[in-house]
Amino acid sequence: MEKYLIHSNELHLIDAGKIHQAVEKMVESLDLAAGSTSNFDLYQVVESYFKDLEKRRKINHVLGIKEDRYELAEDFGIK
Repeated sequence: MEKYLIHSNELHLIDAGKIHQAVEKMVESLDLAAGSTSNFDLYQVVESYFKDLEKRRKINHVLGIKEDRYELAEDFGIK
């Protein structure tokens, strides 16, 4: 049975519970006391990044990650 991989245009389809489980593993592997406190919430950040396209764009902008927009017209010289 072939495993279905989720691509970047499908991140919003990942179940919030699975996202939280992955964050828990990250918290444990980094030996953090917690994944969230009064002003620090990895769970909310990661879930928002995966589930909310607008928030992902804002986070990417703050981090200087350019949005990759494929332009068919540019590749084929169409105006």
